[in-house]
Amino acid sequence: MKKALKIIGIILIIIIVAISSIFIYDRATINNQYKIGEKNLLIPIIIYHDIVESKDEIQFDYMQTTFDTFKEQINGLIKYGYKPITYKDLIEYSKGEKAINKKSFIITFDDGYDGVYNYAYPFAVENNIPITSFLINNDVGTEGYYTWDEAREMDKSGFVSIYSHSMKHDDYDKYKPEDLLEDVNTSLSQIEEELGHSIEKVFTYPCGLYSEEGRKLLEENGIVQNFTDSKINQSNKLNIYGLHRMYALEDPAWKIILKIEYRHFRYGG
Repeated sequence: MKKALKIIGIILIIIIVAISSIFIYDRATINNQYKIGEKNLLIPIIIYHDIVESKDEIQFDYMQTTFDTFKEQINGLIKYGYKPITYKDLIEYSKGEKAINKKSFIITFDDGYDGVYNYAYPFAVENNIPITSFLINNDVGTEGYYTWDEAREMDKSGFVSIYSHSMKHDDYDKYKPEDLLEDVNTSLSQIEEELGHSIEKVFTYPCGLYSEEGRKLLEENGIVQNFTDSKINQSNKLNIYGLHRMYALEDPAWKIILKIEYRHFRYGG
């Protein structure tokens, strides 16, 4: 019995030492930057929709996030060493043109709700944090959505990148590939016209619905594409024409990190 307890004690000590070593190494290298191919990085892309003031305004937890929860999640991730980056950063990284931080992540908002302008945008400016908003062209300026003037203001700040979430938020998995391409190109062109400058070709599928034929055609036309599948991007398998994204929901930062690691092992990127 004593021998068995001694063996268990030794095993526990080894486990504690191993975990401590991993933690110490992680903290020591937290600010390291890598180019693609140098280290297999996990690059989560987090999805939000609307930011609201109070929990009373939440009808669906995947659609509305309170401002306090949003702040706590982003500040928490940054405290744990995560660095927000832009799609421009990710595209340049994928081409081998830029190094990114060991723990990089992207903050995204779908649909173009006015909560992005009212809450996320001021927070981004105040804290020097880049965020991305995917707008639905036909909804811009309608009730509950920010206007083109507000889009231009956010764009000019340098902290908000604005890209396409389609012209009308339809089921694009049912579209012919050429019709999908026309919709996305029209959306991106209008955004460029309204903002007054060219933008990266980045598109997010409404509801995550897509066909492989449509995805391939957009890839052939150089359009970066985002899914909604809760998987995590791995740099050694990085495909900017089929990027994975995950919901933060109401999870604290430590739980988001656990989900990143779990989904890494479950899905393998």
